Amino acid sequence: MHTERLYYSIRRFSAVMICLFALIAGGCANTNDDRVKTYGHDGYMGLSNSNPNMPGRHTTINYETDGNMVEQVLRPIAGIRDTQVIFDGTNMHVNLRVNKNLSDAEVQQLLSTAQSVVEFNMPRYDVHVEVRK
Repeated sequence: MHTERLYYSIRRFSAVMICLFALIAGGCANTNDDRVKTYGHDGYMGLSNSNPNMPGRHTTINYETDGNMVEQVLRPIAGIRDTQVIFDGTNMHVNLRVNKNLSDAEVQQLLSTAQSVVEFNMPRYDVHVEVRK
């Protein structure tokens, strides 16, 4: 009877030791690659990192850069001499000076092209394009 108790005690001790070893070995497997990636400390619970166009303290979207972007996307269109961009809240007014030798049909085609290009590149504005010779 005494040997039976000793046998069960040894089995229990062995089972506990195996479980303990498994827990220790499992805890040691965590490497730097397995760590959870956290959001940056931006005050918005990481929203400005995952939504970079969200206005914030360090915003890069402003009227100057938007105006430069409009001039850049309109530069390849032939027939435009000068571009003027005016902002009024969410409204963007783009005034184009075109070459005087363009026909009325060419001016309308240029107006349509410029309107679609600016609307595509600046979806946050209501774009109004006007053409002057």
